[in-house]
Amino acid sequence: MAISDPIPSRDRRTLDAIFRHPVTGNLAWSDAQHLIERLGAIKQESNGHFLMTVGAQREVFHRPHGKELTAEETARLRKFLESAGVTPASPHVEEPSAIAESAVHDMVVAVDHHQARLFTIESTTAGARTLRPYDPHHFLHHLTHRQERELRGQREPEEPSYYEQIAAALAPARRVVILGHGTGHSSAATPLEQKLRAKHPEIFSRVVAVRTVDLSAATEPQLLALALQTLQPC
Repeated sequence: MAISDPIPSRDRRTLDAIFRHPVTGNLAWSDAQHLIERLGAIKQESNGHFLMTVGAQREVFHRPHGKELTAEETARLRKFLESAGVTPASPHVEEPSAIAESAVHDMVVAVDHHQARLFTIESTTAGARTLRPYDPHHFLHHLTHRQERELRGQREPEEPSYYEQIAAALAPARRVVILGHGTGHSSAATPLEQKLRAKHPEIFSRVVAVRTVDLSAATEPQLLALALQTLQPC
């Protein structure tokens, strides 16, 4: 459904403040929430983080330490709104259909305890299939997780937001193949699979397989071949 009614004065002031130069450092968090709720939706996760959805864009934000956003947090919010096509000159957004048109590609996520790489599987004009890096809204560029260290002989889990942002980036996928480095508790694929199963069943239902691969040595053609082999029977 399109939002086409005049934007309320409160939200207009908030939107203008977000796009003000230089970036403001005293934007009220409550005003930002009110604006996002009008443009789309905002959901507080069990870990206290907030999943914001505007149009086809989704991103996880941490709760500010105080009642106001810092200049850095405001700048990130502005970038998120821009990616959804929302600016002071164009303060409305068209809601996507149940599954956005972009949800036509199968996706591969190669994840370890250091980073996550997402790819879409696309066909070329010659009919061949290739992997293309996928991070249109800079989800993965902003991933934060604890540094690797041992805790009573076991690796300490990453910040929940690490997997939450991967889940948000996977939302448009038609089918998903998860490739993890290592097995069992040493594999980052295991907690990602558990996160999707518990918190994002609609995304988990599109996970075709979880496979183990040496990501430190695997090339993109090898990742593609493994994904295609997994997807072939589907």
